[in-house]
Amino acid sequence: MSNNFHPTEVKNRIELLDVLRGFAIAGVLLVNILYFSGYIYTPFEDMAKMSFPQLNKTLIAIIFPVLLGKFYPILGMLFGAGLFMQFKKKQNPGFMKFFIKRMSLLLLIGALHELIWPGDVVMVYALFAFLMIPLRNFKPKQYLVFAVIMLILNFVALYLTDLFVPAKPILERTAHMHLSDFSPNELVTMIQNDGFNGFITLIKTHLGVVWTIERYGSLSFRILLIFASGAYLFGSGFLMEKAHKLKYFFIFLVIGLLGSYLMYYVSWYFKIIDNLFLALTYITLVAVLMKTKLGYKMLKGLAPLGRMALTNYIFQSVLGIIIFYGIGFGFFGKLPLYQIQVIGIVMLITQIQFSKFWLKKYNFGPLEWLWRRLSYGKQLNNMKK
Repeated sequence: MSNNFHPTEVKNRIELLDVLRGFAIAGVLLVNILYFSGYIYTPFEDMAKMSFPQLNKTLIAIIFPVLLGKFYPILGMLFGAGLFMQFKKKQNPGFMKFFIKRMSLLLLIGALHELIWPGDVVMVYALFAFLMIPLRNFKPKQYLVFAVIMLILNFVALYLTDLFVPAKPILERTAHMHLSDFSPNELVTMIQNDGFNGFITLIKTHLGVVWTIERYGSLSFRILLIFASGAYLFGSGFLMEKAHKLKYFFIFLVIGLLGSYLMYYVSWYFKIIDNLFLALTYITLVAVLMKTKLGYKMLKGLAPLGRMALTNYIFQSVLGIIIFYGIGFGFFGKLPLYQIQVIGIVMLITQIQFSKFWLKKYNFGPLEWLWRRLSYGKQLNNMKK
């Protein structure tokens, strides 16, 4: 392995990117906890019996349009920006060998996470990073053109899928893709009561959906679209030089809201417009706030969460299993949404404080360090001097 490759120095990290990662990880937790807790699978008649049903309905009305599907695109665009930075090293001897090794290790980490959480994106991002290799010589504008092509192909793929696959409501389609062997009642009962055996059954079920064509159909175009968008935003200088300008916040907001309208009233095909441009709205909002004294003070605490994004993302699933599954405390399908969100906020605060504590002593998070250690193939001192 060439000695030209060295881990990124902490002092060379870009704070805005770390804050954006932390912001995205926080949002992912507040959405994923709907699945960890079993609320999304709970039969409607059981939901109606839970305390404060009107409050729960109000929270759903906020979470679905405002949060659902908006934070994975942020992570994906930041991943695409990271790929652009790595591709700048393409002239270094041994770059391709190193890149393949690095992404293969990330793929392995994601595959292990997939066993306990079928909504994992680490494995998906690592897998599609290999498809970005032919684009490594692209200039920023070429990434933009490629992103537009992927957007068009995404619409074509969705249209062809609807032609040849029996139509199902989007929530039913998603649930069937992840846990097709169980009805909502069966799933809740198994996770609540079957403890370790139920957990093993879920792992076996997850293995059956990891490589399904249904999962990687139009998703291929969406992921490549998001990666290319991130590469363009960083490579063109937009993220660092223009994202903080308020006009871009309003431009992306208008397009995102238009996408939302088209998704709800015309066709769910426009979900990608809703998700992508509202994600860009959040990115520009964070960038705008980071330029203000109060906003910077409020958001800088997310930077440690973002610096340990991989560790925090994986351990959100671990904590979710401990709190909600029968193998742990067994609250799956038992709590109203407002209590679930309170637990999510407590988990988030805990992760932020743990990240701050850890990074006072160490340069990288536990999984970040392990990934680097295996990637570079040499001993790396993680302790701060």
